[in-house]
Amino acid sequence: MLLPAGKLPVDLLRKFLRSLPATDSSVTIGPAVGEDAAVLDLGGPKLVVVKTDPITFATHDIGRYLLAVNSNDLATMGARPRWLVVTTLLPEGISPERVEVILESVRQACLEAGVALVGGHTEITLGLDRPILIGCLLGTVARGRLVRTSGAGVGDALVLAGGIAIEGSAILASEHGEQLRNRGVSPALIETAASWRHDPGISILGAANALNATGVVHAMHDPTEGGLITALHELADAAGVGLRIDGKAIPILPACRIICEALGLDPLGLLASGSLVAALDPAEVPAALNRLEACGIPSAHIGEIVPAGQSRILNDGDRSQALPTFSRDELARYLEGESPRKNGCK
Repeated sequence: MLLPAGKLPVDLLRKFLRSLPATDSSVTIGPAVGEDAAVLDLGGPKLVVVKTDPITFATHDIGRYLLAVNSNDLATMGARPRWLVVTTLLPEGISPERVEVILESVRQACLEAGVALVGGHTEITLGLDRPILIGCLLGTVARGRLVRTSGAGVGDALVLAGGIAIEGSAILASEHGEQLRNRGVSPALIETAASWRHDPGISILGAANALNATGVVHAMHDPTEGGLITALHELADAAGVGLRIDGKAIPILPACRIICEALGLDPLGLLASGSLVAALDPAEVPAALNRLEACGIPSAHIGEIVPAGQSRILNDGDRSQALPTFSRDELARYLEGESPRKNGCK
């Protein structure tokens, strides 16, 4: 069987990860399903956090996207982004002017974020139809402030900061607007969703800082490819727990819902950078929601952590069902021309 575009199947990835030997005592957090970044203990007062992530879907303002998606994964660990290395793969026939735009996008994003661009690699690559950037971002976190995805525990409440699904909707609106117009979506709504690239954007640094302000967050995780549902499964995998999710409480942005209905996609499986899932003590939920509101970030209490033996359940009004899975992101499925989902979106 040939694998489709998207993340590797979890079982295949987990099998590989289990084969890796633990040979270096400085690795505090190594490769694991659900953890957002690696953590190294080099003996100083701060731990070093390392993440690598590519940009493969978006083409506009690609440098800002690259830094944001990598910074997001450091933010979920409580870390401050500091140093970026970039591999830039460019298609044959690209113009020098286009190359300059891409490199300037990276430079400007680093300048605005206070991140040092410390190295990388550039090349014209055979077989590409678009530029692909791969970032490796390093940052630091104080020893007592490290947050692990595996830190979620039974009884914790789950809070979602940010609406669903910002990044996937923005890409569909800005790069596939003609198809949306042909399916009856208004130009004004397409323009609104396309603007989400910049406002609210896909950075979750503000949300992570607000949630982690008092050091009471047990876990944070960044929904990206595969959407919110995949992120919830990853969090549960990392922590070894079950989930009870209130589907009606999930803040699906109205424009996202309309775009997904037009294309036959499910917003809960759509690329969701720009949102953040956090696990924390239920008593802390009101204060956390207030801190997010004060930062202008929409948020909601969407569920609870339960023992692993109670499975993962999505309650959606009058019925409960097993939390669904997405073998690939809904954006990738649309780009590859698969037929719409029969049941439409949630």
